[in-house]
Order: sequence, then structure tokens, then C-alpha cells
Amino acid sequence: MVSDARERLRLPAIGLILVGAINALSGLVLILGRLASLLKGSPAPADPARRLGYMTWTILSPTVGLLSLIAAPLVIYGAFQMYGAKRYGLARLAAVLALIPLTSVCCVPGIPIGIWALVVLHQPEVRAAFFGPQGGTVSSG
Repeated sequence: MVSDARERLRLPAIGLILVGAINALSGLVLILGRLASLLKGSPAPADPARRLGYMTWTILSPTVGLLSLIAAPLVIYGAFQMYGAKRYGLARLAAVLALIPLTSVCCVPGIPIGIWALVVLHQPEVRAAFFGPQGGTVSSG
């Protein structure tokens, strides 16, 4: 039964690892792209409506990129913990972080994979794999 529960954890954990890696790369691209734009000296548009969008993007893109860069290692580490059924709290944190658009630049796959991971993590047999005799630490988070 524990091996069956661990098997159910594998695919969502791999999905979270991929989401975390994509988030790290996307966050880095957003930050570097904004830096390149600043160094290039792109002028703000003259149209007030476009200027508002430009200014919003100027602030939002590096902020979301930085949040993604900070969250990505947590998502990846938590996914590895999920894969090994070791630390339930970290596995759950990884799934939740993948769901949040501000911590997940890659929210299109992050939302369904995060939901999938949470659904699997909340199954009684899966929880038992974390907290049973062969399970990991008792950090229910």
C-alpha cells in the first residue's frame, strides 16, 4: 500500500520539478529582459493609456521574475521531498507555490499541476506514506 501511494506521488512531483525549473528560467529571462531594456534606454510611449501599461510592466515584470526566482528552488526542493514521501509540509508548500501566479511565471502548467499535487497529497493512503513507519519526518505543515 505504501509503495502504491509513493507511485502516485511520482508524476505530480516530476511535474512540480518541471514547473519549478521553468519558473526559474522564466524569472531570469524577465529580469534580464527588463535590465536589457533599461540599458537600451527604451522611451515610454507618448499615449497615456500605453504609458500606464508600459509603467505597470516596468514594475511588474521584474517583481514577478524575482518572486519566481525565489520560489523556484522551494518548489523544486519540495517536489523532491514529495517524490521520496519525506516531508509532507514542504511537498504541500511546493504545490501551493506552483498555484500562485505571482510566484509562478509559468502559471498555465503550474495551476493544474499544483492542484493535481494537492489532490494526491491529501489522499489518506498518500499521507500515510509520509507519516507511516517508512515515511519521512512528521512535519504536517
